[in-house]
This record gives sequence, C-alpha cells and structure tokens, in this order.
Amino acid sequence: MVRRQSREGRGLGWPACCLGFLLKLLAFLQAFAAVSALIYAAWILSRWARHHQLHLRDLLSPDLWFPSLVMAAGIFYCLLLLAGYLAAEINTGCCLCFYTIPAMAMMLLEAALAAHLALNQHWIQELPEDRTGELHNLLSFIHNNLDLCKWAALAIFATQVISSFFHM
Repeated sequence: MVRRQSREGRGLGWPACCLGFLLKLLAFLQAFAAVSALIYAAWILSRWARHHQLHLRDLLSPDLWFPSLVMAAGIFYCLLLLAGYLAAEINTGCCLCFYTIPAMAMMLLEAALAAHLALNQHWIQELPEDRTGELHNLLSFIHNNLDLCKWAALAIFATQVISSFFHM
C-alpha cells in the first residue's frame, strides 16, 4: 500500500484514515446484498439447467428474464461497490465523486421502484411470465417473512445512505 503524504510532509492523519476505513466497511456490508443476488441468480440457473439444456445464449431468452435481471443487477451493484471501495482507498474528491453520482442514481432508482411497488397494486400483472417459477417463490417468501424482509431492506438502504453521506 502506498503511503500518501500531505503538503507538510506528514501522513493524511487519523481522520482521513478512519473515514477511509468506514467507507470500506460500508462497501463491504453492502457487498453482501450484491453477492447474495449473484448467488441467488446462479442457484436459479442451476435449477433450470437440471431440467432444460442451458447455454450462454439462453440467458437472453424471454424464459430466463428473472434470473438474468437478478444477475445483471448483482453484477452492476458489485461493480459499483468496487468503485466505491477504490474511491475510499484513493480518498480524493474526484474519485469519491465518480462513485457518489452513480450510487445516488442507484438509490433514486431503488426508491422509485419501491414507490411503484407500494402504490401500484397490480404491478405483478405488468411483468412477463416467469417460466422458472422463482418469482412466485420469492414473492411467497417475502409475504411469509415480511417483517424480516422490511428490516433487511431498511438496513441495506440505511447503509447506502450513510455511505453516500460519508462519500460527499
């Protein structure tokens, strides 16, 4: 690791070190959600592959839209968190800005999606048919464990907000 120096010749000091550690810790905590999405998508695809021939080109087929969407969201979120981790390590305003803008856009997208799901009672009818059946399984799990899912979503969103606050 390269030791950075301030203008006076000393290190950046403990406040910058603590801020960098806190930003990395928050990125690490958020990474659990991203990696969980990737593992869930891989699990759906492995279950689908047991009963059907699965090739790489099949990921773009309409039958597998749900696991493909979950995997794409997980990959995007992992890349965003990697950028946040690197920005916390470099600890310059420019790098932090390059992470903060897409992170804020992601949080606004998540809030808009949550508002759409809360306000539109017929949102499930707008989705294409999920031939894997996992969307139905996920919705029944969320319905059966609604309190746990609310707290998990709130914890993830709070971690994102705190991380964005410290990145500014």
